[in-house]
Amino acid sequence: MEEQLQKCHICGRSAYFYSTYLKYYLCKKHLERMLIKRTRGAVISKGYKRRAFKLINDGSSAYKLNAFLFKADKKSIISLRNNTLEDFALAVLEYFISKNKPKLKIGSTKFFNPLYTTSEDEIIAFLKSKNEKADLKPRTDREKYLLQFMRDIEKRRPGSMLSAVRIGEKIRII
Repeated sequence: MEEQLQKCHICGRSAYFYSTYLKYYLCKKHLERMLIKRTRGAVISKGYKRRAFKLINDGSSAYKLNAFLFKADKKSIISLRNNTLEDFALAVLEYFISKNKPKLKIGSTKFFNPLYTTSEDEIIAFLKSKNEKADLKPRTDREKYLLQFMRDIEKRRPGSMLSAVRIGEKIRII
């Protein structure tokens, strides 16, 4: 049986990435556009009007995406952090398991996490499309177990991690 090649949902080119949340395939160009739109939209929706921020280089894949999307400004009073959707979803799940308030926050007057709606898979796919090295963040065994649990739910119910983050925002724990 021949393997069928998938096409980009938007332009019909050869697909590069399947977005489980959007439920369609994207070429490299439209993956990039989707990430730019989502990330910059998150910045604007939270009231940050600037496009230049202090970038915190922790060597992570998330930092590389932030550096691609935003201008670095060492004089800016707002720094961008490099936490992803998985980090925030784990923080919310941990809160419901242990009732310990998460230390992870989406933003304040001094910092913002613009990738709180962007998954590690999307970041890695984007960086690979730019021929950049992409690595997953090291996690504890407990985090790996909980993350696998959440990814299993995400496969059956796309958007469940994002829903967990939205709940965390609504009850003001992140």
